[in-house]
Amino acid sequence: MSCVGLGQQWLVPTIVNSMEPFQEMSYSRMVERILKLAIPNHLLWLVFFYWFFHSFLNVTGELLLFGDRQFYRDWWNAGSMERFWSTWNIPVHKFAKRHIYMPIVESGYSRATASIVVFLLSAFFHEFLVSVPLCMFRAWAFVGMVFQIPISLFCSHVLHGGNWGNVIMWLSLILGQPIAALMYVHDYLILNGMLNTTGPATQ
Repeated sequence: MSCVGLGQQWLVPTIVNSMEPFQEMSYSRMVERILKLAIPNHLLWLVFFYWFFHSFLNVTGELLLFGDRQFYRDWWNAGSMERFWSTWNIPVHKFAKRHIYMPIVESGYSRATASIVVFLLSAFFHEFLVSVPLCMFRAWAFVGMVFQIPISLFCSHVLHGGNWGNVIMWLSLILGQPIAALMYVHDYLILNGMLNTTGPATQ
């Protein structure tokens, strides 16, 4: 409930006030609204991560006498997007590695090909989880995740991980989510005829 209250207080007013700049294609105001949304959005994401991966899953594991409690590793130190995706959600990572990645490699394909297939499937399901509740398909989540492939290659092969790779990883998380959120809300309001195009948004 606290996350819902924080979302109503921090996120909803900024998202609503961001629709007019998107309609007018005012790039400077769009950037300002994205930056204004980035911090509260990321704080709520961190709260959700702690609640689900650290609290809820550990309590569930305790109740079910589940011995393997490694639900995440130190993703905050990741020097590339590839490292982030392999450490922030260990159950899904292990499932994908066992049931998708390894069978592809054992079939004679390269590890790079297997990694791309796993990542594209992950991007598809991220898009699926957004598109189904909204009853629309826009592919912003899919495109955002696919865009992380060249970012990961840049961090790994040019920056060789390290501090700058970690900075880029954090920036992609902090800025990528609010951009996608604004795009989905904008398209949803247009699709359902709910976007007010006659009057100014509340500042």
